[in-house]
Amino acid sequence: MDVTIEQVRDLIKAEKLKPSDLFGAELLADDPSVKGLVDAETKRAVAGEYAHRKRTEEGFDKTRGDLETKLKERETELDKLKLETAKGKSKSLYDTQKAARKLTEKQAAFIEGRLDRFTPKKADDIDKEFNTYLDSEIDEFGKVAKLLGVEDTKFEDKTKDGGTGPDDAKKSGGAPANKYIDPSKNPMIKIA
Repeated sequence: MDVTIEQVRDLIKAEKLKPSDLFGAELLADDPSVKGLVDAETKRAVAGEYAHRKRTEEGFDKTRGDLETKLKERETELDKLKLETAKGKSKSLYDTQKAARKLTEKQAAFIEGRLDRFTPKKADDIDKEFNTYLDSEIDEFGKVAKLLGVEDTKFEDKTKDGGTGPDDAKKSGGAPANKYIDPSKNPMIKIA
């Protein structure tokens, strides 16, 4: 029986048979031509998936970078607006502190003229920062008043009795506020 390959092909086509009907899956999988097709198709699918994921990841990275930049810009803008709002409150804080600290007219005039110099660093700590600023301005007033020979009785009285005047006044010869820390009144303090 001489059967040619062409006759076998024609018979398979006529009977509408599939290669898997004639051979098992293992034999077809071991065939080098089938292996090459499967490997090529697998590589193409993996490469396509890799390329798709890479494009998606690059798009995500770009979008994330843009969003982070916009977020930083908005945070900067928000901080700037908070500081401007806090600086706008400085006048009302000053009015409150002016009454609470019982500032003299000269001190008040001096500080009001320099109030625009106050710039808070953190909007959340404006009360603390303003008190520190106000303390430094009162000290500055004391120095300037002393240099110019301007008398401020309230300022002078506090430094003479060692009361609650500026720290510089205490250092420059004001009496100690407490008799127990004065070496001339406390025998336990020995001066070497």
